[in-house]
Amino acid sequence: MDDPLFGRGYRATLLVLILLVSAFAYVDRVIIQTLAEPIKKDLGLSDFQFGLLGGLAFAILYSTLGLPIARLAERRDRVTIISVSVAVFSLMSLLCGMATNIWALFLCRIGVGIGEAGVQAPCTSLIGDHFPPHRRGFALTVMRLGAPVGALMGSVVAAWLAQDHGWRVALMLVCAPGLVVALLFRLLLRDPPRGHSDGLAGGNVAAPAATPPRTREVFAQMFRRPAFRHMLAGLALASMALFAGGAFTAPFFMRVHELPLTTTAFYVAIISTTASTAGMSLGGFGIDFIARRGRRWYALLPFCGIATSVPLYLAGYGLDNHVAAVTLITLAGVFLFFHSVPTLVAFQNMVAPQQRTTAAFVYFFVSTMVGVGFGPPLLGLLSDLFATASGVTDAAAASAIGVRSALLASIGLYAWAALHYGLAARAIAAEERP
Repeated sequence: MDDPLFGRGYRATLLVLILLVSAFAYVDRVIIQTLAEPIKKDLGLSDFQFGLLGGLAFAILYSTLGLPIARLAERRDRVTIISVSVAVFSLMSLLCGMATNIWALFLCRIGVGIGEAGVQAPCTSLIGDHFPPHRRGFALTVMRLGAPVGALMGSVVAAWLAQDHGWRVALMLVCAPGLVVALLFRLLLRDPPRGHSDGLAGGNVAAPAATPPRTREVFAQMFRRPAFRHMLAGLALASMALFAGGAFTAPFFMRVHELPLTTTAFYVAIISTTASTAGMSLGGFGIDFIARRGRRWYALLPFCGIATSVPLYLAGYGLDNHVAAVTLITLAGVFLFFHSVPTLVAFQNMVAPQQRTTAAFVYFFVSTMVGVGFGPPLLGLLSDLFATASGVTDAAAASAIGVRSALLASIGLYAWAALHYGLAARAIAAEERP
């Protein structure tokens, strides 16, 4: 790929920094989940309250501000927007470690959401203007691999620090380096012209309009397509189950299998890092090749992966052997993550250059507002209800029954998501027919 404006070294630097930005953004999500039990005990929270803290508190401002920031990024310098946003969520994460009650921590988590609102969509748009369509699967996979890197930092490192110094110190020390990443991002990168990479793929590319189309016009263009609607529904359902399960994986192993925090954190790191790395790599790198056989594979690959994950999750949460549980849940996660990058690439390829940040916003809004915002609170509520309905008088045993039952119930969302991806594949195939 010959790019006269940005050389290979510059694009490599871009991907490394975007990977780090994505990693620190994910640290702020995983670290709360990993430290769930000590935070709950210290602040006296129920599962439902913790679900609100780990989910809705973060998602509410992330989703509210995501659209105006995405529209701003269609017109203004995306590098500046991203670097300021990283600095904001890193600073707010530091303040989370100083919170003395649930409301202070709730407000700080809202601040983290405000910062992260300006990260993912503009980063996706930057990649779209540095890499042509046939290389976006690779580039977006690198960005999405920030999740397992962040998961490793937010689970193993945080648990190790919390074991000796408490959850507050762990929060502050793990999140502080994000401020350095924010500075490097601003100093080393520059914003390319909109649509720059489209000309690298060959052929004639229309110049972007001087003014981006109105938001409702972009939304109308996307929602008119049945394939987009079904992929969006599949993404919403899969994200809800994914983030709900992620928020309660550590409590599951600590309550059901009675493992200590450090062992649990190690298992959570194995699950999240292996599943997301392998799944997004296979799905993301593979989609650039398999989509040559037809665009329906942008939906068909997620369908195959999510459908395969369902029986594996059922067995993993149902077994009493913790080693078997870790193995099956990890394998299920690998197949589940087949949906991540192909869905994001499909959304990017459905719109014009000056609409890509908005298209990326839709992806991250749904996965965050529906997934992070509603998944953990609903699963926490189910856990409390199942624990109460169990009739078990021992509180520890009841909470173990509650969290396992809630996790098993959430797997139905994956089956529903797979159905929508299958319908999306059929709709795309219909679009391709002459």
